[in-house]
Amino acid sequence: METTLGPAAGGELLDKLGFLHVPGPPAAAGAAYLFVALRRLPTLHHFDPERVEYWMTLEGHGTPAEIEWGAQRETHERFAWGSIRISDRLGVANRFVAFGGDLMLAMVGDTKVIVFASDAPILARGGHSQAWDPWAREVVAFLAELRAAADPRGRFERQLAAAAPGAIYAAYVAHELDLRTAAARGLGWQMTNESLYRERRRLETTRPADWAVGTELLTALRAQVHRQAAG
Repeated sequence: METTLGPAAGGELLDKLGFLHVPGPPAAAGAAYLFVALRRLPTLHHFDPERVEYWMTLEGHGTPAEIEWGAQRETHERFAWGSIRISDRLGVANRFVAFGGDLMLAMVGDTKVIVFASDAPILARGGHSQAWDPWAREVVAFLAELRAAADPRGRFERQLAAAAPGAIYAAYVAHELDLRTAAARGLGWQMTNESLYRERRRLETTRPADWAVGTELLTALRAQVHRQAAG
């Protein structure tokens, strides 16, 4: 993705903050961001992050990773789909869930600025300073299903590792629409969710490659779940 905001901009935005969250679609147009400030000493004026935990892909496999004050001074790499947790010196945390994207880290003055940026949503999933975003619980459940299906010995995890964040998000949108359609048929009435339908139309129109790969991922996920259930 083309990232328009990096650590320098993040340093300005975080002048009096510990973190700043921009959820992206469907809540807002443009990219999603999570800016985090690591400082040598806590300010005691707001939530003061000291550790960031997230997922990255190494050799085709999802792997937990973390950043603390003593980490490298500068990087620009990819982060993977899954949870993001930022915690302070007392272990108090704010949590997020994302579909993957770009991770940038740089020193801006005396602050280590971390930027998670994605063209798919980054959603708040509760914590010290925030409530749950809409869809966050459903996204957590969907990504947990992906994690359970991503057997390191099989092909499906490699498919996920190769997929763009927008494609994994498209798989989520298709998955949720299928669930709601099935529920509506079972109840004998029409169940709609306009946000999901709008996202499907947007992805089909503006991100057709992501939508195509996302539907393929969803088919592969169902096949993998069936194989695991069959033993």
